[in-house]
Amino acid sequence: MQPRRTQSYNQLHARTRAHQPLLRDLIRDSWLLTSIGIVLYFGGIYLTVWNEGRAVSTSKALDTSLASVVVLSPNSLPLPENSGRLVHLVGELSVGEPLTEMDYGVAVQAVKLKRRVQMFQWVEEESLVDLPEGDAMRTDINYYYTTEWRDKLIDSSNFARPMNHQNPREFPLKSTVYVNEVVTVGGFNLGPELKAKFNDFVTITSDERPEQRDIKLHSGLYYHCRDVWEPEVGDIRIQFSYAGHAGFPVTVVGMQVGNEIRAYPMAPGIDINIVRQGRLSAEEIFWLEHVNNRWLTWALRGAGWFVCFLGCTCLYGLLDALVQQNSLARDLLTGGSGSIGMTMSSTSCLAAVALSWLWYRPYLAGGLLLSAALPFLWGGIRHGHTASDRNSNQARPDAYRRLPN
Repeated sequence: MQPRRTQSYNQLHARTRAHQPLLRDLIRDSWLLTSIGIVLYFGGIYLTVWNEGRAVSTSKALDTSLASVVVLSPNSLPLPENSGRLVHLVGELSVGEPLTEMDYGVAVQAVKLKRRVQMFQWVEEESLVDLPEGDAMRTDINYYYTTEWRDKLIDSSNFARPMNHQNPREFPLKSTVYVNEVVTVGGFNLGPELKAKFNDFVTITSDERPEQRDIKLHSGLYYHCRDVWEPEVGDIRIQFSYAGHAGFPVTVVGMQVGNEIRAYPMAPGIDINIVRQGRLSAEEIFWLEHVNNRWLTWALRGAGWFVCFLGCTCLYGLLDALVQQNSLARDLLTGGSGSIGMTMSSTSCLAAVALSWLWYRPYLAGGLLLSAALPFLWGGIRHGHTASDRNSNQARPDAYRRLPN
């Protein structure tokens, strides 16, 4: 029996490279996917950098604001020396005239009153069905029509079968939000930026029936229809809710301008105008703002990484062709995860985060940069071990063992 000599690593690697497609052929054949990958990759990096810049600026602005805020007592009067300064005020919410909808008997002492209008309309749905056609299959589209309550107008002229499925062309009554003109806390009026912060709406459930007989009340909803249980296309129903009820304690942070509190321009693109329910100290309310900033920052970090990872996935064929010609580059880019896309997206986003925080929090930035470098370090170490094992195997003389008879 003749011994079978094993091929060296260099021979195998040369044969593998001979069968690999040329780089220019890969780019030509997948130019669209490559272009999408490049846009997604750099788009994810841009989103990450922008998000970290926003997070750093917001964090610095909150720290500076806490150090300079003027804490007012609930009975404080607007003092001229505080005009233009950032102030912190705790007190009970007060409004001017109640917000009303006379046709429905709704009146509430609140900052905002929302009227939500829904219309009963035709809705088109479609489903794909595979049908046999000779020896092949064809895909057909079936259309179904149902009626539902919707907040927005559905254009029935775009239906595949508009006959007998026609919706009205407009809402007879529009959804809207009423805002009280006068909103005060203690002796201070709240400006429009602070009044816009009241968005925790509470549904109004009233048992008082409207005087108009064509309006029906059921489960807190006001119906303009003949029969609540069998509505017709074009019927509407209305729901009311309010935000910022008078008498509730609130905490306000903003800039005093005369006897009014407005948004405080702390930095370009960053205004300090905070409204929260309850009685909170300056330290507590700014801590909550820091918490919100961290949550938003992490959510956008995840979005930036995911977009970057999608870009690397689209570029996988091109990246794989590049690194296959160099074992060191392959081990470095795959890192400890074994995936080029995972390593590139993770390290790129970590590096972008670290560089954004380098001046403001250098220790945090240093730790992030080290984390970004770890996959490459691990890949380099693994490449060194692989090369060492390869060299030791090539140094051995070819030998074989005879099989026993």
